[in-house]
Amino acid sequence: MESSSFLIKVGLSIVIAGLWISTATILAQKLGSKLGGLIANLPSTILVSVLFIALTQGAVFAADSTKFVPIGMTIDTIFLLVFIATAKHGVAKATILSLLSWLILAVLASYMPPLSAALGILLFAVTVIGAFTATEYFMNIPSLPRERVKPTMQVVLTRAIFSGSVVGAAVVVGQSGSAFWTGVTSTFPAVMLSSMVILTVTAGKAFARATGKVMLVSSTNIVVYGFAVSWLYPKVGIVWGTIVSFGLSALWVYMLRPLVNKIR
Repeated sequence: MESSSFLIKVGLSIVIAGLWISTATILAQKLGSKLGGLIANLPSTILVSVLFIALTQGAVFAADSTKFVPIGMTIDTIFLLVFIATAKHGVAKATILSLLSWLILAVLASYMPPLSAALGILLFAVTVIGAFTATEYFMNIPSLPRERVKPTMQVVLTRAIFSGSVVGAAVVVGQSGSAFWTGVTSTFPAVMLSSMVILTVTAGKAFARATGKVMLVSSTNIVVYGFAVSWLYPKVGIVWGTIVSFGLSALWVYMLRPLVNKIR
């Protein structure tokens, strides 16, 4: 039963995240780097991961694992910053260096004593502000307008297969009984990685970097989702906990629009 549940989890992760990322990258090109960066980072991998943790190991364990989301997203923020900084040297180098930074930081974090919720959020906030400041004021990355994109079924499926494979691999690698690794791996930057690789290859380095700059800010919604789950799952159950948490996350992204509109 556990084996079949895990296979269902992997399968749904591939399908849901693959189609979502494919759609999000097309929307990013259609709507421009600002709106695209906001949309691309809505909960997908973490939603599927935490949902299936709750279904297979219980709502309490799932809620407990989300306390590691802030440290996971702190690592992801540095991952995205490294990709943005190195994308001008080619997608292969950017992918390798950013993944290497994620792996090193995740291993180091596994040896750290658990941070309190307040310290975790503070560390994440400082990292996001620092990373965004670097991209906005020191890397000369201007926002870019929408592009004319006519997505064919082949384009949609190609992007979905690539991004779904990345997410599926992350789910398989992250299967663990450890609350820490479950929490951190649930925030593995599969969406960021897939989106940045796809946009770099299809829309160019400049557009990918501009979208990534906004994703640094919009990634805060994942922490909102994680804390909403940790509070709601034990109180209202898995189904409503997931729906309301996603709604709060989407509302947070909407509230970020005035700030993102001021980005140069």
